[in-house]
Amino acid sequence: MALNRRDVLAVTGLGLVGGGLGGAFLGAGTAGATPPQGSGYGRPAIDGYGPLAPAGKELALPAGFTYRTFGAAGTRMSDGLVTPGCHDGQAVFDAGRGRVRLIRNHEIDLDIPGARQRALGPRNAYDRAAPAGCTSSLYDIGSGKLLESFLVLNGTLSNCSGAPTPWGSWLSCEETTDGVGAGFEQPHGYVFEVPADARSPVTPVPLKAMGRFEHETAPIDPRTGIVYMTEDNGDPGDGFYRFLPNRPGHLAAGGRLQMLAVTGDPQYDTATGQRVGEVLDTHWVDIDEPDPSDAEDNPGAVYSQGRAKGGCRFLGLEGSAWANGGVTFVASEAGDGENGQVWRYTPTGHDTGTLQLLFESPNPRTLNQPDTVAVAPDGTILLAEDGDGEDADGGDNWLRVLTPTGGIANLARVIAPLDLHYWDPEDFPRPGPTGASELAGAAFTADGRYLFINVQYPGVTCVITGPWQRGRH
Repeated sequence: MALNRRDVLAVTGLGLVGGGLGGAFLGAGTAGATPPQGSGYGRPAIDGYGPLAPAGKELALPAGFTYRTFGAAGTRMSDGLVTPGCHDGQAVFDAGRGRVRLIRNHEIDLDIPGARQRALGPRNAYDRAAPAGCTSSLYDIGSGKLLESFLVLNGTLSNCSGAPTPWGSWLSCEETTDGVGAGFEQPHGYVFEVPADARSPVTPVPLKAMGRFEHETAPIDPRTGIVYMTEDNGDPGDGFYRFLPNRPGHLAAGGRLQMLAVTGDPQYDTATGQRVGEVLDTHWVDIDEPDPSDAEDNPGAVYSQGRAKGGCRFLGLEGSAWANGGVTFVASEAGDGENGQVWRYTPTGHDTGTLQLLFESPNPRTLNQPDTVAVAPDGTILLAEDGDGEDADGGDNWLRVLTPTGGIANLARVIAPLDLHYWDPEDFPRPGPTGASELAGAAFTADGRYLFINVQYPGVTCVITGPWQRGRH
């Protein structure tokens, strides 16, 4: 499983802002460092690359930055199907000759307006009543043209995020445990693997040994093949997990699921009362039943097993990324103000590691419930919010950077209006107010020049480029 540095950068999907983002914010990265206690804590977000201005109908960006879009929801794909909406997690794979292959999740469930209880296409549906899945897009960076697109995972449900693998595939994670009791043909709440070179819907295989719970992300340590996973259930809490495969690189061959615990403090609760920079020693506890029979009625069935053995509690775990020898992940709804936390797990041995709180948002104006996370090779952390934009009149969502001094810097803002009446007609009767969608699926090309990111609702992919090296000195 050993890979060279170039391979590692490529498979993280974060490869290369190089010295750009890190240099832009005073040098050293944050992913492996301890932000100075109180240095940036509580300060409002700064415009790290300069003031933001509309760069198109979707995004406001700093001067010198531009973007293109493709893959809008509702447009016709190469296979004749319509591009699904609700664009979420994704990975970028080098396809040669200046082209990239993008594998993208579509987080559709029956709570989405317009969603129907049927698969996206007629072929290879895991569940003919489930409306979500993944699409594949071949994009030419030089011309800015979409060359082809088609469905590659069909009949899954609420595919939120996932992760690319070192062996050239995408792990797509379901963020629900609905099943036959909710009118579906199959149980949900699993991870599915999609090869990057798939040309049509793959035969979907739920990786049941990786657990049935409300999955978010699944980054992989390329040295060991261990998969780290976040959970976003919320009640009674969420776990941070790892999957030890029987055969690294062959996840369908099974393995062992475990949950993180704080050593010497069983059932530790990270949601409140934490101190930025403090390092906690950790170990792992086994999950005896990764695919519990009561998971549909009890989405926390896996979490409760780990908790009973001393596992620690998080709240609202969302995005995560493997970089620089560890996992950086966010707890979107945690913190004393419920505005979000940024955590870092670093393994120190086969069964031990350290857990460190890098940042906790003091107020929603500084950082409002981070969701997507991406880590540049120099350690700089990008955070896309899933805050009040989708449910508050005039609300917004930002793409922001955690600086090495522990502050927050702005990189982009969603300006496309989201019709909140359309999104939640019960709460917002006509005439409906407007907000802004969240951003999702941040992933860099291997040379670091282009950032792919989605405006989730109704759904479009943006490709951002600009003077990454400029920054704020």
